[in-house]
Amino acid sequence: MSGATTDDGGVLRFRRSIFQARLRAEVRPKKRTVVATVQIGAFSSADPAAPPDDVFEVGRPADSEEHREREILGREAASAGGVDLAGAERIVTAGRGVGGPDEVAVAADLAAALGAELGASRPVVDNGWLPRERQVGSSGHIVAPNLYVALGVSGSIQHLMGMSGSRIIVAVNKDPEAPIFSVAHYGIVGDLHDVAPALTRLLEARRRLV
Repeated sequence: MSGATTDDGGVLRFRRSIFQARLRAEVRPKKRTVVATVQIGAFSSADPAAPPDDVFEVGRPADSEEHREREILGREAASAGGVDLAGAERIVTAGRGVGGPDEVAVAADLAAALGAELGASRPVVDNGWLPRERQVGSSGHIVAPNLYVALGVSGSIQHLMGMSGSRIIVAVNKDPEAPIFSVAHYGIVGDLHDVAPALTRLLEARRRLV
């Protein structure tokens, strides 16, 4: 779901992406009671909501243990190989423009200098340069970090749908017409293999002075 409104009659209308984010559909529920879900990271974080005025503790019936239909043997958090793109405050994403699997290190080095997670565009994942759990986009992770750095990412609609909610977007691309610049707050037209290492060196030098 990407948004909700009401018409003049008070009927709810929802907007959601379809066909891998190529189109947006407006949906009007047939019933008044609806359940809407939002993908993690679809919206940037806002100020925390005020606590509710009243908090009620709801207990289970006294005989619930005697009439259980299932038994919980334990709980285990799902793992994505240590990757938490949806919850990351900073992300550096490698796009097709990095050039190849051996060149992904330029993005990884910058991510390490920033204390950021390393992300990947779909072509990088499809080519096997980075694993799928690092994919950003409508068919991967929807993210909204405080800082998103796109290195060599052209900016397909599927990718933009996955990261355009980021608070600050920095794009580095040799093509001044790349779609990623349409959502970037700061854009650098240049070779990422010159720009990213320079930024990494600057960050590491600043860290040594602290």
